[in-house]
Amino acid sequence: MVKEVISSKDNKQVKNYRKLNTRQGRKKSGLYLVEGVHLVEEALKSQIDIEIIIVTDGFKHGLYLSNQRTMFVTDEVMKSLSTLDTPPGIVAVLKESKATGLSYKRVLLLEDVQDPGNLGTLIRTADAFGFKTIILTPKAADPFNPKVLRAAQGSHFHLNIITREVSEAAMAFKGIKIGTALDNAVYIDSFQQPDDDIMLVLGNEGNGLSSEALELMDINAKIDMTGDSESLNVAIAGAILMHHFKS
Repeated sequence: MVKEVISSKDNKQVKNYRKLNTRQGRKKSGLYLVEGVHLVEEALKSQIDIEIIIVTDGFKHGLYLSNQRTMFVTDEVMKSLSTLDTPPGIVAVLKESKATGLSYKRVLLLEDVQDPGNLGTLIRTADAFGFKTIILTPKAADPFNPKVLRAAQGSHFHLNIITREVSEAAMAFKGIKIGTALDNAVYIDSFQQPDDDIMLVLGNEGNGLSSEALELMDINAKIDMTGDSESLNVAIAGAILMHHFKS
């Protein structure tokens, strides 16, 4: 059988998959796209539902794809699909999974975190320290943004990531809610590890947690800093806090 290689960027399937590089396209289709051997390999290892894998004709990747729907394309078509300056040679189109079996032992609630790099780093760190459910407010960055996916390095496939308003998420949580603030807060070093389930709540890069969110917290925490900086990047602060309260 002759292998078909798609050479036109105007191919209908190619055009539809290219729309996944926009938030609107992802929301409308329920699909998203990951790029590169590592992320495709992580998707193959997980239980994620794979729509199709797209490979540049002749690209050597070492992955077992015989039981996957596969499309071969030219370099030019791959360039049109990729968000990278140097296209990776392989991408996968994945279906957004619905949250099931939510774990509430350790929950990370992110209020309006905007930077994709920060969000991806927080997702990866949550995966590392056992925060298995991540709740994003509607105004937060899109968790399936290509920059978020690259920063998270496949951790999306191990976690439940859902969207809720901060009040809805906090009021429904039955454990201890720990906010983050510089004022009226206690240093994390003074915390005993709680026996309760924990929701750790981080705020927007510029504004921190809203007054509404702070009022819903059981306690607010801060990190002791011995240098001259007044604050930490939200992803760095989140990493320190998640390590301290890890499951």
